[in-house]
Amino acid sequence: MPKTRTGVPRAAKVEEILGVAERRLRSGGYESLSIAAIARELGLAQNAIYWYFASKDHLFVAVLEQMLGDIAARKPARSGDRYERVLWFTDQFAVLWGLRGAMAERARRSRVVAEFVENLDVVLSRMLTNAFRDHVREEQLQIAVRAFRATVEGTFVEDLDRSERRKVLTFTLERLLGPAAPREA
Repeated sequence: MPKTRTGVPRAAKVEEILGVAERRLRSGGYESLSIAAIARELGLAQNAIYWYFASKDHLFVAVLEQMLGDIAARKPARSGDRYERVLWFTDQFAVLWGLRGAMAERARRSRVVAEFVENLDVVLSRMLTNAFRDHVREEQLQIAVRAFRATVEGTFVEDLDRSERRKVLTFTLERLLGPAAPREA
């Protein structure tokens, strides 16, 4: 018989559900994000999950938002090397790349996922625009952002490891922004 756990605060229940959902999502993608399996693992009734998340897509978006929040909480200082900041973010988004297909597929059927994907694209473009603004002429700024984003996606499609991906992206950044500042020894 599933537990009701009325003594556990709502926030703790949501955190527990998101933790299991994120682990499943990271290990098996959207297909492994089974409400029934999560409920079983937590010893809850399926309806308990739906009490907190209206649908599987709402849970999917909540996990993605949590993952992005974790990335934002660890972001490097703005005072650091601009190339390294951009490369750090691309490293962090590597895990999301594996979920991009599921995001695109679900966005065609689910308004909540479509809104998340739209917002994510706006945020990514804004971040790159801010990083590039002082180094690219205003009239070329949006094309520079699109070119860099396409290059990032290409490195993921080619399944380059972190080191090779960084070489390609550094090359691209140098062409878009000018040479990187020399590293101090």
